[in-house]
Amino acid sequence: MTDYIERAFEDDGRTSPVSPKFALLGLSKVYGALGRAKRAAYEQGLLEAKRLPAKVVAIGNLTAGGTGKTPMTLFAARWFQQKGARVVIVSRGYGGSLSKRGAVVSDGDVVFLSPHEAGDEPVMMAEQLPGVPVVIGSDRYAAGMEACDRFRPDVVILDDAYQHIRLARDLNILLADGRRPFGNGHVLPRGSLREPLSALSWADAVVLTRAGQGDVHGFSDHLPEELRGMAASLPVLSSTHRATLVDGTGRPVTPDELGPVFLFSGIAKNHAVEEGAEKLGVTIAGRRFFGDHHPYTEAEIAALEEQARSCGASVLLTTDKDRVKVRSMASMPLATIMVSMDFNEDLPAVTSLLETLIRQ
Repeated sequence: MTDYIERAFEDDGRTSPVSPKFALLGLSKVYGALGRAKRAAYEQGLLEAKRLPAKVVAIGNLTAGGTGKTPMTLFAARWFQQKGARVVIVSRGYGGSLSKRGAVVSDGDVVFLSPHEAGDEPVMMAEQLPGVPVVIGSDRYAAGMEACDRFRPDVVILDDAYQHIRLARDLNILLADGRRPFGNGHVLPRGSLREPLSALSWADAVVLTRAGQGDVHGFSDHLPEELRGMAASLPVLSSTHRATLVDGTGRPVTPDELGPVFLFSGIAKNHAVEEGAEKLGVTIAGRRFFGDHHPYTEAEIAALEEQARSCGASVLLTTDKDRVKVRSMASMPLATIMVSMDFNEDLPAVTSLLETLIRQ
């Protein structure tokens, strides 16, 4: 059933009344109506968002799955840090055993929690951002207050929080895949949208990720006619993902130094990992992919290593998010594809957007 729903995400969105997808469409309409009602309640003042004693920037998306939220969060945190601002990241901690209770992942110096406790992305961010505390909690307001009480930040970055509107924000950055920003146009479960496209009106800017030439100008073409005027008034910026290879010590390496690799990952868009590895010129001897945020076991890693050896690979290659979960279990050399955001000519516009928070 899960595979069927995932395939439904990818089709053109047309639904025959005799198709099982028609039932998914009905559920989507209910889910979408609930999403619209929730935002309307805040817009009309029936519900009031809670504020933190710091500037808040939310980074998120409208679709389920990966659009580059973590690389964008890393970029923003480093930029604020370089400008001398005290910054803290607040994440849900998806997949972590302490997500519901909330916890401090890092104080900026020491990483206290494992991926099992905090989730893979918060641990990865904490390791890559020395000097930037990371706090998790499914209640972002409570986690944000914990962050403010302990670390007195100037800026709180909410990772993957576009839908968490009970916490007020000063800047809303919406990410969208430049190749297919809104999936098939339907809300979950018929499509990949987390909420209706009308939620676009809450964004202060849109950043297209994995964008090619012309994607920015074609952004509004993916929207219904009644929403194109709204999109025309939004800054729409372009970015690409820049991938680099590092070995187990974090040293940059070339594909020739790695030799044949066995590629594996458990993220929302595994195909993008393979595409990135091929563009880097990596020789992929074998591959295996898992679901997003996959909780690896020692037996699975042992099986991956056996597969790798059987196809002539002497190195395992994975993502930085997967690496933090498997490094203690791997006996073979483990290399990583590190991904960062490259804004090209839109870099001044992105930094100007972030600067609005520390100028206020």
